Amino acid sequence: MTIEEIYKRIFKNFKILGLGKIFAGLCSALTIFILAQYLGVEIFGVIAIAISIVEVMNILLNLRIWEATTKFLGDFQRDADKCSQVLLWSLSLSIKFSFISNFIICLISFYFIENFFNFDLEIHNLIISYCIFYIFQTSNEILDSFLRTYNKYKLILINNIISNLARLIIVYFLLNYSYNLNFIIMAMGSSIFIGFFVRIFFINKVFRELKFKFFYKYSAIKNYKIKFLKFSISTHFANMINLANEKNLGVLLVGYLVGPFYAGLFKAARSTVKIIRRVMDPLLDIAFPEFVSLVNQKRFGDLKKLILNSTKILGLASISLGLLIFIFSQDIIKLFFGPEYIDATIALNLLIFAALINNISYWITPLILAMNNPKYLLLQTIFVSSIYISTLYPLVINLEHEGAAYSGILRAISVLVFGIIFIKKFTKTKAM
Repeated sequence: MTIEEIYKRIFKNFKILGLGKIFAGLCSALTIFILAQYLGVEIFGVIAIAISIVEVMNILLNLRIWEATTKFLGDFQRDADKCSQVLLWSLSLSIKFSFISNFIICLISFYFIENFFNFDLEIHNLIISYCIFYIFQTSNEILDSFLRTYNKYKLILINNIISNLARLIIVYFLLNYSYNLNFIIMAMGSSIFIGFFVRIFFINKVFRELKFKFFYKYSAIKNYKIKFLKFSISTHFANMINLANEKNLGVLLVGYLVGPFYAGLFKAARSTVKIIRRVMDPLLDIAFPEFVSLVNQKRFGDLKKLILNSTKILGLASISLGLLIFIFSQDIIKLFFGPEYIDATIALNLLIFAALINNISYWITPLILAMNNPKYLLLQTIFVSSIYISTLYPLVINLEHEGAAYSGILRAISVLVFGIIFIKKFTKTKAM
């Protein structure tokens, strides 16, 4: 397949997946807007903190498998038995690790969390409620890896629409008929649970279409299990060290240091700027399998062209959208969140800049993993996390939620600089 044909396939899949991401993003944004206006800044902040605790602790405790799954599915794409066994073994691992990690989170929350977050609400109940649904998150990522490998982006589109629309309806219904925060946070996790069963239905359909078999033994991949686990552990440690994920750690630290009110403001700003990331998400999902394919074929020149051209297009689209949000930032906050969230405006404008840098850096992690270099990814995350975490604490103490936004900018710049260093080294060694 020529590079032009790859461009056409990426553009086609981008349109398909982009529609799903945009619709899912609108449903997600409406869910957050409704929740924020109904609950008020402080209670909204408590909900955001509880969700962030579950997600941050899963980064630490739950083995990151989906990237290894994508890598090995790409390597074995023409071998039906191996692909089937990679998928099913990955799911088996993810369910086991997810159950153990979320059970540990529930125990820690029940006995210790009130020592760190002493709110009027019993936050441990909210954490336990959300954990019930978050068990399925890693499995969802693995199932999406399989669908992407076999170019089933329309099925991902349909799933995104169904799961996010269902969550919006459930949250809206509960807010109007019940003020039980445990039910509300479970409703926030409902898209994970619903999406899991929709994906299972689609996977079964694709298996029949491709004439794949379901295996309960994994003899075809027994010689690759150690390699798979090493890859998973490397990416897991990279992700664990990479607590420089301002979506989670920022909300969590703002809530811990300066209270749920400011956590609510930061969450409002992040939820608004998320629409810029939605422009990048489809390309991030599509790029990794394409990068793996080009690397396996040793087409490094085409790979470099793909990165440069896609980054240009993504950069222009992101800047256009970011500028629009920046110009109307105060009006957007007032309209969708309410006047009590107006102090989130400056943080929103800062996060727009961080989001633009993040978008043009989309290619870095997929390229490193496609090159089978998770150790370099580990080195990058140590470097970036050191900068982010060392600046986050003092900036939040002094500037509250706006400090977390400034730290997010520093993180984004660090990722881009490190990525440029990697591609220069990659270019030199591969003579691209």
